[in-house]
Amino acid sequence: MDTGSPRTYLFPSLGWCLLHGLCALPLFGTELLRAIERAPSDPRAALAVGSLVQALFLGLVAFVVTLPFLVLRRGYVWAASLVTALLLAFLVLDSIIHASMGFHVNGLVLAVAMQASAIGETGLRREEVMEIAAIGSVVLVLDVWVGAWVLRRFASPRSPWRWVLVLLLLWGGERVATAYLLFTAGESVQAAATILPLQPPVRMNRLLATLTGRSASAGLRFGATPHAGTSAAKVAPSEIRFARRPDVVVLLAESLRADFFTSDIMPLMSRRAEGGTTFLRHYSAASSTDYSLFSLFYSLDAQRRDAVMGVGQTPLLFPVLRENGYRVALLAASSVDWMGLKDTVFRDVRDGLITNYEGKHRVKDAAMLEDARRILRETPLDQPLFLFVFFVGTHFNYDYPPRAAVFSPAWDGKGSLSATRIPAEQLRARAQNAAYEVDLKIDELLSEMEEIRVSPPLIVFSSDHGEEFREHGRVGHGSDVSSSQLHVPMVIIDAQLPPGRVDTLTGHIDVVPTLFSLLGDTHDPVLFGDGTSMLTPDPTRYLLATVGWEPRYALIGQSLKVVFGPAQPGTLITDPDDRPLLDASSRFATEVPRLLRRLRDGGSSAPSSPSPSQTMP
Repeated sequence: MDTGSPRTYLFPSLGWCLLHGLCALPLFGTELLRAIERAPSDPRAALAVGSLVQALFLGLVAFVVTLPFLVLRRGYVWAASLVTALLLAFLVLDSIIHASMGFHVNGLVLAVAMQASAIGETGLRREEVMEIAAIGSVVLVLDVWVGAWVLRRFASPRSPWRWVLVLLLLWGGERVATAYLLFTAGESVQAAATILPLQPPVRMNRLLATLTGRSASAGLRFGATPHAGTSAAKVAPSEIRFARRPDVVVLLAESLRADFFTSDIMPLMSRRAEGGTTFLRHYSAASSTDYSLFSLFYSLDAQRRDAVMGVGQTPLLFPVLRENGYRVALLAASSVDWMGLKDTVFRDVRDGLITNYEGKHRVKDAAMLEDARRILRETPLDQPLFLFVFFVGTHFNYDYPPRAAVFSPAWDGKGSLSATRIPAEQLRARAQNAAYEVDLKIDELLSEMEEIRVSPPLIVFSSDHGEEFREHGRVGHGSDVSSSQLHVPMVIIDAQLPPGRVDTLTGHIDVVPTLFSLLGDTHDPVLFGDGTSMLTPDPTRYLLATVGWEPRYALIGQSLKVVFGPAQPGTLITDPDDRPLLDASSRFATEVPRLLRRLRDGGSSAPSSPSPSQTMP
């Protein structure tokens, strides 16, 4: 039936678009099945049904895109057919990119594809590309021709709108159901529910916790998959043997940005750093705590978090420490419980974890130090100690006692909403005072540790992420991949390291390989994850950072930064400190090979034999 009215094509057009949307299931089938199999058994059926609804939603999006072409009347059949054919082409391309890089098509992918060197970096010959393009063109034309025939052949006065409404309700229900499954079953659901494109992560944990009266599940059930409870690394903990076993203390200050680590804001730790190595270009893997700590302890890019935690895999670090005789004690005044880290990152060492301190930030830090002193006294001198201490005083609203009121005028910290109206300089001054107080507490702890434990410890000092003070219109963190939120201090003090300052790029994913190297292990860091040893920094590498809560990313190099994500139109190219570059396009074109290799091969790209300029001072 073909009456010539464009409205008679709407019903078959909807069906044709939905059929194309369903093509996503076989195209992403391998990844979908793998992700669903890794989830606990209870939500697997719901995830499979949810994937079907998501695929239908992709077709519905294509149908909506065809509607403006109704003005073409009879030409609508060709326009609608072309739209659905392009949807299929997009799904094919996106499935290939997602399988090889872990990202859906985004501004970075499109920008890279426009570069002359991009095709060569994929490993395809020009002849192969032309052959693929020719086959794709033929398929596209055939799809358009068949689509136009279908729309004319099955033209009908039936209205599609009730079906559109049903599909929208199904999709909305799927999003809510997925959020509930994430709440009850954990991160494995998140990994499975975002395989298909156009499916942003949806979390309703706070609302559901309020409604149900219980906390969100981490979803890491032992035995849920064959991988549950095993290390995410490619080497067994028993194979990592340390040649030396000094005490190790890892000190993190919550929300401390790199430019706060100065002799006037943190004078005591700055003085200690003169006897160690300061890494001037160190970046957190994320601007949110749970994602950054995942990278710090797993030595993996933060974007891998949902998939790795979802299958119950654990960090290599803690079992290795115990294999080498260490007592592992973890103290977090900045609570790691509400973020689910207690059941994920720290699951293997929950017996050694103390968190959920009560009171104001400075009170929590003081109580944490009392526990640290007790642990220092209780641990036998002949047993090495690994002590993780996470200070909260530098977290919003930046709490400190009167002795640390050094910088003024400072915000009084009263009324969180008032922070939106307080001048940025006053917010910064309060945060600086909080950092001054944490500096005093860190020095107290290290001084007592040196006195009680006798032998000097290996010290790692850093932050989970940075903080913004309206540099980009925001206050706080977890909202962007700006330098303010990602650039953090990093100091390592150890007898094996000569004092110095390193100006080569390093990141949180490098901490575990660096510790293992300093303690005498000789395994290749590629077996641990995405990081490399900071003892041999690579000036040609790129670090991958993310917000964490949303899929917004940054590739950070020694002199170039590329920001991209679904909400980022195209790519934003700056220097690592977010300053515009006059030659941004030419620099980007030059760096495309390295960017592609970083996305395709992961983070372990350190040179096999570093040059003298890349090694430690």
